[in-house]
Amino acid sequence: MRKGGGVTLGRTSGDRINVSELWGHAVANITPSAMPAVTISLVAIHGGSFTWLAYALIGVLMTLVALQVGILARHFPSPGSLFFYLSKALHPIAGMVAGFTMMAGYLGALAAAPLLGGLFVEQALRFFWPVSGVGWIAGIGVLYLLVAWRLALRGIEISARWGLWVEIFSILCIVFIAAATLWHFGWRDPAQWNFHRLHTAPLAQALILSLLAYGGFETAGNLAGETSASRTAIPRVMVLSVLMVGGFFVAMAYIEVLAFAQIPTPLGDSAAPLNAIAKAIGHPWLGIFSDLAMATAAFSATIATLNSISRILYSMAGHGVIPRFFHHRDVRHGTPARALRVLAAIVLIGMAVVTLWKIPILSVVGTFGTFTGLAFLLIYGLANVATPWFLFRQRHAWRWISLIIACISLPLLIKVTAVSLWPLPVGGEGAASLLFIALVMVIFFWGLYWAAFRPEHLRHILVAVDEP
Repeated sequence: MRKGGGVTLGRTSGDRINVSELWGHAVANITPSAMPAVTISLVAIHGGSFTWLAYALIGVLMTLVALQVGILARHFPSPGSLFFYLSKALHPIAGMVAGFTMMAGYLGALAAAPLLGGLFVEQALRFFWPVSGVGWIAGIGVLYLLVAWRLALRGIEISARWGLWVEIFSILCIVFIAAATLWHFGWRDPAQWNFHRLHTAPLAQALILSLLAYGGFETAGNLAGETSASRTAIPRVMVLSVLMVGGFFVAMAYIEVLAFAQIPTPLGDSAAPLNAIAKAIGHPWLGIFSDLAMATAAFSATIATLNSISRILYSMAGHGVIPRFFHHRDVRHGTPARALRVLAAIVLIGMAVVTLWKIPILSVVGTFGTFTGLAFLLIYGLANVATPWFLFRQRHAWRWISLIIACISLPLLIKVTAVSLWPLPVGGEGAASLLFIALVMVIFFWGLYWAAFRPEHLRHILVAVDEP
């Protein structure tokens, strides 16, 4: 049992993984490789020459959010992460809403990651022989999931280490392309420093879109039961992971905008910007490194997300919010085995549906990405309310600093949420948005019902949980 109501996992009481592996777990959930390989195009449509500035400003904002979440992690270490933080600092109903939306959001990411990995493996294989079809992608995705599931089942120290090295390889692939780009084009681009051309309205839209690239740092808190000195290590890792990926985002945004100044197709219209850059510098074979980067990043994200969701399930089951069935750990490896098996089964069923119905992979990724993004916005917004609320109740020395941070970050988070929901997106993204709203409302009214007729259930969320 962990002081403050958290729970522990594993055969020992806390020193299973080191700080570098904890950092790798958080970065793998952020999946920084997706930004230069895919999502930068969405930001560049509005950011133009100042795309790097959008990522820099949002990096500062998300560092402030990470500080807020880190304060909660220091006071309430738990594998339930924001589920338990918000229950203790704000209200158990807020914790319930955060817990279920986190699980649903991460589950969306987990469902999309193996398929996205299969898609990029297929693209990489095309450099050597022709392969195509949903069957190939689904088959590779199933292999991704099964290997990641086996590593997660064997132990957090093994899966975190694998995730760390895979993520390092992914980033190195992209850095290699970036270095080749600078060698070819040079590093000077006066247009990106000509602030007389900066327009506020387009930059504001770029800020909104770039925010979601940073989501996932809070998953470091899910390993509170398996990390030595979790009260100090986890808050540091949250902030450090945002700072490090922020630097990577800013550098890659600058380099890609610089390169696309020499390419007829605008960066905002490119579906595969790194591949386009590779062709522009006369080495199209470099595009394979972009595909390998995304393929390996998808694998590390699969491992990290399995670890995160399984521990949220474990924690919420221990606090009586979901069936006790999930509050069980493997005798041999000390991992939440039941939760991992259920998660693997759900994702396998989802892959079968995608394959049999021939659903486009990128539409699946877009639909699940919408849900995951909304989940991030909600939990970060709640954290910015909960942290100053808790610190003022405790008369903590940091209470005014926390309030200032909240006054800066909360309005932007609300703005991003409003823009994401209205006008309502069409297609799968719109359906995902409506489903997210419905989920939040159901959990909220469920919590109100417990408050009125089953208050002991809410009280149980706040007490310490003994291991089985």
